[in-house]
Amino acid sequence: MERAYREDELLDATVIDSEGYIYGRVGKINVDEDEVTLTIYESKPDTRTMVDIDTLKGELLKNVKMPLSAKLQKLSLSEILEVNIKKNLGLKPTESLTNQHYVKYAERLEIPIPHRKTETERKEPKGSMKLQEIKAIGVSVLRTPEKEKVIKVVLLNDPREATFRNIPVQEKVHYRSTNAVKDKLVLDADGVALGFVDSVVFFHGTPGVRVYVHEPRDHVDLKTLYRYLDATGNTQIAKAMKTYFISDTVRRSEIEAFLQEARNRFILPEDIISTWHVKKFVMDVPWSVIHKVGDVMILVLAFSDLRSKGYLLR
Repeated sequence: MERAYREDELLDATVIDSEGYIYGRVGKINVDEDEVTLTIYESKPDTRTMVDIDTLKGELLKNVKMPLSAKLQKLSLSEILEVNIKKNLGLKPTESLTNQHYVKYAERLEIPIPHRKTETERKEPKGSMKLQEIKAIGVSVLRTPEKEKVIKVVLLNDPREATFRNIPVQEKVHYRSTNAVKDKLVLDADGVALGFVDSVVFFHGTPGVRVYVHEPRDHVDLKTLYRYLDATGNTQIAKAMKTYFISDTVRRSEIEAFLQEARNRFILPEDIISTWHVKKFVMDVPWSVIHKVGDVMILVLAFSDLRSKGYLLR
């Protein structure tokens, strides 16, 4: 049975046209008496110049003098600066200072105002579409090197973005090199994110693609662990590990299995464990299963069909 979604679950979902090109993101859903429409936006880089308030405060502190009375009161330079600003601007002693107060005070002292650029994103309206233009909605979770990420996808049944970019409709998905498809997001026919393209692979008589996901693995640097064991009086454990492990880095699970087998209750300290993200290959699919290749790759089959045909490696 098809799953239904609330409006808040669809907000910011990535809208992808039938050719695999990203049209934008869902900004709002409007429900009228006769139809439902989705307002789409796209993110644009927005560079702004702002006052670098921390640098400004540092410059102001260079001009602060420490009077004897302040030394007796054990006031810091920052506290003296606040007092000076309030007196100069005619503020009450109990009044809180804002960034604008620091700027105004610096201007009175004719101190140059430092600035910095900030990179943000702004939302620009892209267009709207009717609910009937949606072919599928997929929500899934994929891990990136930074974190687990919820990927919400709305698949359209028309080439809206391709038309916008003047890209011809793909009558046939021609073979591509690894460089042309590497790291593209892979979606099944229902818009569910499956992973990312690792490389082009070769079956008997046809090419295909290998798909990967990021998998976190906790590793232990044995040299660091040995130093820790020697420093904490656990030299016997260190000697046993040196004869058992050959490499300098092993997975946390291997260490814990070794300790369990040796019936040792030593607990690994968290600060010597590091998390690495490795590629885990999850499926190989022949080229005939690829439906479209645009900004993302869309497959012909749904996940359940991919599993039943034996394409999944896990």
